[in-house]
Amino acid sequence: MLSGMRHLPNLNAVRAFDAAARHGSFAAAAAELGVSHAAVSRHVRNLERELGVELFERHARHVVLTGEGGFFAKTVAESLSSLELGSGRVRRRGGRTTVVIDIESDLAMRWLMPLMSDAVLAALGVHLDLRVRPDPPRHILPDADITLSWGPVTAMGFKTSPFLDFTVFPVAAPALLANGPEPSGPIDPSGPVDPAFFRTHRMIHERGIYWWQRYCAAIGMRLEEAGGHLYVNRSYLSIDAAVRGLGVAMGDNAICRADLAAGRLVRVPGPTLSSREKYYLVVPERVLSRPVQRVIDWLTAEAVAVPLAPLPGAADA
Repeated sequence: MLSGMRHLPNLNAVRAFDAAARHGSFAAAAAELGVSHAAVSRHVRNLERELGVELFERHARHVVLTGEGGFFAKTVAESLSSLELGSGRVRRRGGRTTVVIDIESDLAMRWLMPLMSDAVLAALGVHLDLRVRPDPPRHILPDADITLSWGPVTAMGFKTSPFLDFTVFPVAAPALLANGPEPSGPIDPSGPVDPAFFRTHRMIHERGIYWWQRYCAAIGMRLEEAGGHLYVNRSYLSIDAAVRGLGVAMGDNAICRADLAAGRLVRVPGPTLSSREKYYLVVPERVLSRPVQRVIDWLTAEAVAVPLAPLPGAADA
């Protein structure tokens, strides 16, 4: 039907424009595309005539986007990215066994990566493509097979289910606890905690003071009484700082799992805190392929198996 026809600019011209916009140079765009400088210039000029605006300011050795050119460059970049991702998904359906996991950096570095080994990857029998973001995914990548989000995500064509819950507690390097003072009396998570321990040692904060505020309220001390403070903007950095003996961090049984198991960290005796939110598993509503389902089954089994870290000396108590 005529009403369904798309009125698109010449796609070769669009590719030439995109390359020139990214490089700020017709010559560099020509090198990327494997065509002549004159061909890029001609494509861009024809595109400008078609759109009725100037997209670039021409200079001797470079080009600069105009206001209209900047707007169009963003539109083109987003469209070409979607096309690239979509074509990748179609190619993978043609027989390749690549599974794309969309995940935030904290969970990727401190929970997922330690689970991987050569034996695990061989048993899965897939190529894993990890799309790691600095913050929890709040929208779904168009070619993601599996998204692990902190908090539920609602997206058309996808289904969301609870995946990984966790418990929060202070962690520290064993040597730091050995230097004293004792963080509590008896080895009992419900028992009293001596605030003197936290007045002596540095508190490591990730992204804010929320968890330490809650913890200090639970043990009856003020945040200002701490022996010092170190602020970082990522959970994995706070845990790394704790491993290095720089202070006490608020961790949990998911992102601290590998370090607790290896003895690089220990759980500080005292109360535990419940999380405000949990991680969710987001997958397409369509019938999942066997490779994707195999990865989901592996991730789910590992999520269920996350234990609460034992307290130091609990086995001997």
